[in-house]
Amino acid sequence: MGFDYIDGEVQANGTTTIFMPVAESLPQSETINVSREDLEDLYSHMQAESSRYVDTSRSRVHLFHQDLAANEGIFGVIDTIQRNPMINQNLKIAMTRGPTKDILNEEYPFHLTVHEYLVELIELNQAEQLPIVDFQDFLYQYYAEGADPFLPLLEKAQNRVDVVGIALFKEDKYIEELSLDKTHVFRKLIDETEEGTINIDIDESRGFALHHLSSSPDWTIKQDADGIYVKVNVNIQGPLREARNINVSKPATIQQLEELAARDFEKQMEEIVHFFQENEIDPIGIGERIGQKVRNFDIKRWEKEEYPNLNVDINVNFTIENTGAVV
Repeated sequence: MGFDYIDGEVQANGTTTIFMPVAESLPQSETINVSREDLEDLYSHMQAESSRYVDTSRSRVHLFHQDLAANEGIFGVIDTIQRNPMINQNLKIAMTRGPTKDILNEEYPFHLTVHEYLVELIELNQAEQLPIVDFQDFLYQYYAEGADPFLPLLEKAQNRVDVVGIALFKEDKYIEELSLDKTHVFRKLIDETEEGTINIDIDESRGFALHHLSSSPDWTIKQDADGIYVKVNVNIQGPLREARNINVSKPATIQQLEELAARDFEKQMEEIVHFFQENEIDPIGIGERIGQKVRNFDIKRWEKEEYPNLNVDINVNFTIENTGAVV
């Protein structure tokens, strides 16, 4: 399913695949594309064009065009979806830079259906570099006090779709985006991770790369007479994949690389937190974390008066697990 914003109106686009069994060969599929102004009308017209039953509760992916998310917000559609008691619990949702109809109408290589391609694209990137978020996660973040939602951000490129970052929301409206090269750093602030890659240049001729980075954040919230203190310790471990013009046989050199990697992550994390504060959004859910620790916490006042200038103490401990036979 896709939802566009055309001439000030919401346009719903649906694509379903009907598998037609063929004797002694792979199943053939027929795709039905329908565009209507609302979901219920869309569902009925999809069924009208198919000789087989269309089970709309098994929809796997819902896409929202950037213009719709920025102008109208997406809760109207989200609310309709969540009222369906048969909704797929693993429903993927994402925002697109271009019209969703263009993505849904494309034929993609090596995939039987559009939804298979999009689901695999989102799941693979969430395993490698995006924070994990699905329909239920978005709803939780939307309703939670002290947290703001985010979604994968997609863009069509010829006969493929690229993941280009995450779309950041204030309530149900799109506010800003975080580029793909920052998303793996952001997710280390909110989730335990098992994957990730970082490349660090020391100077023009020297540098190193680390991969398969596992991490875990540990948040500390304290309140005293001076106010609320917020700290996060992030432990990151991973092997060295490449070292350019660096002798990694010495333990002292490895320690120096660990310190460089830790400082690089700390700098990027601080920049991300400041970026969120400048845009008055809290995808990390710092406000929610404080609300769970501090009694009689006035979240509305805190968001307005304290969050924009909150100092978050970020400490990264980095461990290079092995150097292998890198060069």
